[in-house]
Amino acid sequence: MIARAFIIVVLLIVLPDISIYQHYFYRAGVSKVAKVLWWTQTAILLVSTILLACVRDFTPHPQTSLNVFLFIIGAYSIPKFLWVLSFSAGRLLKSRRGWKRNWGLAVGGALAFIPVLVTIYGSTYGFNKFEIRRVDYNSASLPKGFDGYRVVLFSDAHLGNYESGSRLLKSFVDSVNALKPDIVLFLGDLQNTQPEEIEPHWEVLSRFQAPDGVFSVLGNHDYSKYMGGSREEKLAAEKKTKDLERKMGWKLLLNENTMIYHRGDSIALAGVEGNEEADPETQDHGWALCEKAVQGIPEGMFTIMMVHNPNHWRETIIPNTNVQLSLSGHTHGGQIDIMGLTTSSFIFTENNGMYESEGKSIFVTAGLGALIPLRFGVTGEAVLLTLHKK
Repeated sequence: MIARAFIIVVLLIVLPDISIYQHYFYRAGVSKVAKVLWWTQTAILLVSTILLACVRDFTPHPQTSLNVFLFIIGAYSIPKFLWVLSFSAGRLLKSRRGWKRNWGLAVGGALAFIPVLVTIYGSTYGFNKFEIRRVDYNSASLPKGFDGYRVVLFSDAHLGNYESGSRLLKSFVDSVNALKPDIVLFLGDLQNTQPEEIEPHWEVLSRFQAPDGVFSVLGNHDYSKYMGGSREEKLAAEKKTKDLERKMGWKLLLNENTMIYHRGDSIALAGVEGNEEADPETQDHGWALCEKAVQGIPEGMFTIMMVHNPNHWRETIIPNTNVQLSLSGHTHGGQIDIMGLTTSSFIFTENNGMYESEGKSIFVTAGLGALIPLRFGVTGEAVLLTLHKK
């Protein structure tokens, strides 16, 4: 992960430290000890960046060292960078416009406070809570027997960021069961990089209770491209991930479908795989094949599609299938929401919530966890989706 953003991280660390040193340390009266200490903290962060960039997998396992490093970057390096940027801009404007005061100092202080608040709150209280989100879906195509059918869906657990015996995960499962769902659907990204992260939690996650069972699809992080090793090791890891989900009693849908029966009626439930990135060693499998996933479904049958990445909805599902309702995760809702602005809203057209187009709908959940354990303004969630006959 750090390897992919190595240059950016180095610049975040080095540029503000050089600027601050020039303005406050590189002058008479500043002791050599203070100067040495200043560059020591810079060196420690740079060495940490290099070591994390050399990790074999996308993230280290366990991920604690990366999480601590990112916390320091968010609460220390980024605020310094914003303050220096504002200070420098204010000094430039002061000289050109003849201001008596560098307003960049005050503005920079306010800007620097934002990442400090987001990092500290988001990685502690913000990440360690969840909510139950209630959504209603209405459709004239829904069979009468499924009027009032209760679907609980969740996504993006990223179990590598939870300790064994996690109270949050136990509370999450209990809260889902208390909703008395007819079916539970998991929309992918159970792990960060490897199946060993699932093992401490499989027993807790096997406790979901629903008459029609628990169904799941794989997300991009459930494949092996985020871990190093030989092709054999990667394929073995993917198999282990699938085996663990089945061990929990979950029914995996891998570009396939099944029938759900309720009160004398039936609907189709389809699920696609979620391998997203081209990998020379693993790109020959795991792709989301939406047309294959709906093969064999009788024409006109109401169909729910489980698809990890919502981008497939406009690209493939709408033009090439008759699926009425799609369910996705992957976006995390942006994880950070400041005054309605999230990073994911600039990347995904369908980012968080219910969307409709050409008579078809998709619901995108903000998910439960995240690869980077931080949430600010976007609480982790389970979604109770109630189906209604229009």
